[in-house]
This record gives sequence, structure tokens and C-alpha cells, in this order.
Amino acid sequence: MRTRQLAAALIAMASLATPSMAGVDEPTAAPSTKPNVVLILVDDARVDDMSSIPQVTSLIGDKGATYVNTYSPFPLCCPARATILTGQYAHNHGVIDNEPPLGGFPAFDDSHTLATWLADDYTTGLIGKYLNAYKLPYRPPGWDHWMVPVGSLYDYRGALWNVDGVDRMLSGYRTHATGMLATQFIEAHADDPQPFLLYTAIVAPHVGTPVEPDDPNRIYSTTIFPTPNVSDIYRNTLGKVPNTDPSFNEADVSDKPVRPSPLAPWEIDALKEVNGQRREALLSAQNVVQDIVNTLRNTGELGNTYLIFVSDNGFILGDHRIRGGKVFPYEVSARVPMLIRGPGIPAGSVVNQTVGLQDLAPTILAMTDHTGANGRFPIDGVNILPMIGDPNLRASRPQVLEAGPKTPTTTAYRFHGVVAKVDGIRWKYTERDGGDKELYNLGNDPAELTNVAGQAAFASVQSRMRTILLAYEWCAGATCR
Repeated sequence: MRTRQLAAALIAMASLATPSMAGVDEPTAAPSTKPNVVLILVDDARVDDMSSIPQVTSLIGDKGATYVNTYSPFPLCCPARATILTGQYAHNHGVIDNEPPLGGFPAFDDSHTLATWLADDYTTGLIGKYLNAYKLPYRPPGWDHWMVPVGSLYDYRGALWNVDGVDRMLSGYRTHATGMLATQFIEAHADDPQPFLLYTAIVAPHVGTPVEPDDPNRIYSTTIFPTPNVSDIYRNTLGKVPNTDPSFNEADVSDKPVRPSPLAPWEIDALKEVNGQRREALLSAQNVVQDIVNTLRNTGELGNTYLIFVSDNGFILGDHRIRGGKVFPYEVSARVPMLIRGPGIPAGSVVNQTVGLQDLAPTILAMTDHTGANGRFPIDGVNILPMIGDPNLRASRPQVLEAGPKTPTTTAYRFHGVVAKVDGIRWKYTERDGGDKELYNLGNDPAELTNVAGQAAFASVQSRMRTILLAYEWCAGATCR
């Protein structure tokens, strides 16, 4: 490992250059060594956000596979990230909130993760956000390089980082700093005999500081429409962007457990600004992807590297009249973008099977020839690479959706749900802690506008979906697959 060279390069950085655009991409021939893995995680990105960052799709999805039905089983930052690292649903890894006592870093057992499973023969590195409530100087086991921001997780202008135990000032916008650290890591380890696993966690488009003069909360003197901070490069480049999802400001929510009032004109205007700033923040994330791909190409590692782009959860922006948030079972909250390219993946592949974040760990173990390295530690997910080119493989496997208790003094989960196929049609069934039930035909109602739970015509489907839910809501290991 070239730890000293990497540290020296990082210490020498005084400023961050504007990321360059990626050129025409021709993968190099893959060597005989085990492949590298670069996991790029964005924070709170919706599936429809991808329309504003087309280069990400061009560089990863179009050169590899797009998993169009990917879910965040517990659509909240910390539970989702714990699922990525362990391959377990939240009801098994026990992180069921962002903060203690129900969740956050103190609730996470980090003795069994991707990092520990690959530690013997992979150089591992994490850059950016780890888990909510994480505190320095602790470094979890298995990570050779540990580069995390110091201070608020969501301060886009925070320049202080802890790089392998040393505090360093990295001037500029945090997303750009994250990208620079990622490219430095790749350059430092490209010639190493060991392959590498690089986990790059980008803050965008999560809400964050500093607040700007044109933020809706300032303009309208409210607190319900926070925004991310946008880099000087992309500020106001997109303007106000309407939410075009059919569920936006839904006309009739009488069939829903939550029935907010219709959005007022000023709220619609505010949400356009929120959406615009979120997507402007993602443009900087797109630059990071471009720089990572360029660096892999320039170092000769691109043809032997798996690149994964995914979000930890989605985000609601006036959908179903809900002003904002993410801990909901609806598609805009629980469904996330995921693109994978790498050795052996045919360009332009599209996978329609339902998959989830719990599948990332076993898939990365398969990518790195470490299947079984988890030993007796039970993994709930599966390797999803074989689904490419085989639309029937696990086509009916159910996907769990869940959200833990609202408070430490309650035990009831906010909701338990499942996405599954009945007679070849994808359905979603959810039971809320208050007893409300929702059933949606995702085949002809992907925006979940019509809840058919309780309707006689769908009694048989609801009964079958409930049977599936009861079988899977507390599943563990093989019983989840």
C-alpha cells in the first residue's frame, strides 16, 4: 500500500481545481488480477433526478447495467448505509433510526462489513459520510484509508477533513473535495499489487448549509423547505424545476393514511426552487463521477474496475401532497437509482427484477471473488449480477420495505411493506402502525395514485400479498432470498 504517497499528495493540496469533463470512453483490457470496486453513493437522490445528470448514465449505465427497480428497504440515511455495508435488512442489523438510542453509529456493529471481509487482500478506503452520529477519532475495522469531514455532515463549505488520522484543510466545495480525494486514492493505488475497494459518499443532494439568500425558507420565512448548498459553478444554472411526478400535489388523497391539504401556490413555487437546487447540487456529483472515470482510464484501471452509482434513499417533494421527507413506503421515497458497469457486464443492459440495497454487499463479494467471506454472518441479499441477461432469474423474489418505531418508547414499526409479483404483476402492499393498509398495482399505477386495499375486487391479491408480507417482514439470511 502506498499510504505515505497518498498522505503526501493530500497534504500538498492547497486548492481544488474545477473537475474536468470526461471524454470518449474505451475500457482497457482487464488484467488477470482481481477487479477493483468503486462504490459512489449519493444522498437522498430520486430516480427522476437522473434526468439532470445525463453524464452519469452515459458513463456508467450506458456502459453497463441499469437496475430500474431498486429499493432502499428502510428509506433513511443511517439504516440504508448500514444495509449497504452488511447486506442485511435494518430489522437484522438493528440500526433503525439516524440517531441514538434506536440508531446512528452507536447502534451499528461494524465487526462484520464489506471492509472486514475484503481487508486481507484488498486496499480499502472510505471517503465522506459514514454514519449519522459517528465521532472521530474512531476508525472502524477493515478500512485502510479513512477520510471523513470534521464537523457537520451537511456543511457543503466545511473545509476541515480528517485524512487517515490527520486534520487537513481542503479548500472549496465539499463535493469537489470528495472527488479530489477519490482521484488521489485511485492514483496512489493504481500500481499496487492489491486491488482496491473505494467507497465514496457524496453529500449531494441532501439538505445542507450554508443557507443562501434565495432559499425558500428565507424567502417565505418558514422551515419546511430546506435546500442543499450549491457550488458557485452551478448556482442558478437550472433555476426552478417543477416536480413532474404524477403524484405531485395529488388531487385526491382520501385513500391514503396521510391526507395533507393541497399545496398552496407559494408552496409549489418553493418546491420548484428546492428541486432546482437539489439538481444543481447533483451536477457537482456528476463531476465527481466524470473525474473518477477519467482517473481510472488514465491509470489503466477502468477495464478492471466495477463502478456502482446508487442513492441511499429517495426524497418526497410534494408527492401525495407531502411537503418533504423520505421515511415513506412510496416509490419516490423508497425507490432509488442504481447503475453498475464493470468487467463482463454488457453495455446498455437493463435489469427489471426487483432488487434492494441489501443486495450490494453480496454482489460486491461476488465481484471480488469473496463469496462466502462473510462466514456465518447472515446476509439477506443476493448477488444481482447474474440477473443481467436473465430476466427470469429471481423475478418473483419479494422486496421488504420497513421503517422503525417513531420513538424509543414505542415498539411498533411505522410501516412494514413488501413489493412482490402476483400473477406476473408487481404489487406493493403496506401496513402502517395505525392499522392503515395500502395496496398498489405498480404495473399500471406506478405513481401510486389509487389505493385498492379493502376493495372487494382486489381481496384475493391483498390476501396473497399479506401472506407474502408476513413471511418476509422479519426474514433473515436465506429466508429473505
